[in-house]
Amino acid sequence: MPGLNAGMNIGLSGLHASQSALDVVGHNIANINTPGYSRQEVDLATNPATDFGGHQYGGGVDVSGIRGVRDKFLDLQITQSLGSQAGADARYKGIEGVASAFQEDGTSGLNTQIQQFFSSMQQLAARPEDGALRNNLVGTAQTMVNAFKSRYKMLTEQIGACNNQIGTVTSEINTLTKGIAALNDRIGTEPTPGWDNDARDQRKALADKLGKLVGIQVFEDDKSRMQITTDLGGAVLVSGNLAATMSTAADPNMPHGNFRVNLTMPGPDTKPVDITQGVRGGMLGGNLALRDHLLPSYQAQLDQIAAGLTGQVNLVHRQGFGLDGKSTGLDFFQGGSLKAPLANDLKGLPPGISGPPDFYGMVNALSVNAAVAGDPSLIAAGRRAGAPGDNQNAQAMAQVETANNQFATKVASLANTVGTQAEGFKADAANQENLTGALVTQRNRTSAVDLDEEAAQLLAFQRGYQASARFINVLNQLTDQLINGLGR
Repeated sequence: MPGLNAGMNIGLSGLHASQSALDVVGHNIANINTPGYSRQEVDLATNPATDFGGHQYGGGVDVSGIRGVRDKFLDLQITQSLGSQAGADARYKGIEGVASAFQEDGTSGLNTQIQQFFSSMQQLAARPEDGALRNNLVGTAQTMVNAFKSRYKMLTEQIGACNNQIGTVTSEINTLTKGIAALNDRIGTEPTPGWDNDARDQRKALADKLGKLVGIQVFEDDKSRMQITTDLGGAVLVSGNLAATMSTAADPNMPHGNFRVNLTMPGPDTKPVDITQGVRGGMLGGNLALRDHLLPSYQAQLDQIAAGLTGQVNLVHRQGFGLDGKSTGLDFFQGGSLKAPLANDLKGLPPGISGPPDFYGMVNALSVNAAVAGDPSLIAAGRRAGAPGDNQNAQAMAQVETANNQFATKVASLANTVGTQAEGFKADAANQENLTGALVTQRNRTSAVDLDEEAAQLLAFQRGYQASARFINVLNQLTDQLINGLGR
């Protein structure tokens, strides 16, 4: 029933509600610089009314909940955008690290070394009996081989760097997925849905970090627990309070000592799932793409160019005779055993080149024939037996390049491919960064703490607290008057 006691309870409810709201405002202000924090708002509701004398009298106010202000759709978009941005950035940095090796400077570029080799061959064709020119041809050939090898080695080292990065990233991923699973368990067992706002913010921050490391897809189940899969949807990273363990495993079928990336869910009967080809975004996806596709494709093209050039030179060289007019059938270049097939073999080369149709590892195996390097008189400059001054075969070898300018074109094409892909990934990373920035700005408008707004809320709830206190003071005076004034 209404009365002084009921009024006192109404005043106390106002004090409690205002104090709770002030606590929420203070919490927001304290976390203004906390990464991933979403501002919170107190939800107030009227207490049940009391019927008396045919009328309803209000029962004051109650705190119905404290709500985190967030947009789940924006949060998911940002997490996925961060993964795409990190993947493009990793690809760009990986290619940028080797792009300089394919640039032409007119002195040490691969194209320059190839041209100098064929130029030395032309000089020998002009004076086939000149021993100095023969030595010079061997020297330029070795320099050209070294130019191929140095670029191939740089690519191999970059592949090794990607392997190291993948190993580091997998460990960081495991830490994040375990943290998200623990927060899932905390949120899934909260006494009231939406109760643990700070846990949600912490989980969102971890999900954003995870998205940078590996492309992911995220959704929430009916208990508000995050379910996370890889971006292509083929493997589960987090399911409820369970987190998969990511690991690496050696694979003898992969070149360069590369390893597979496995994912294992907890449980006695689960087996590792190979996800090496199932990740596209994040640092992991970017480094896997570099290691398994982009960088090996550059090596494959180097192998093809080297195989085509040396194969055609050898084909002509075997048909000629050395300076003695007798020695014949030698290869100018030689190589060791080849390891594995390329994705596609050489095209457009004349028939007659011996050897397997695959050229993987050609550059690593390549060298000038030790016999020719040791005795340049064995260079088959002549086409006729018993004619030491003949230059027909040297002219034919010099024309291997000048006939179609094919190797210069292929090297230029490779350099252009590397440069174009590097710029493409750079642009992708920049565009994705702009998109992420726009999404974050949009999210901040909804979720970030605004000090001006909090100051207004602070003042409003302060006034509410003071008014409730004044109301209780009035009731206290009335009660005092009732007891002391009428009780005499």
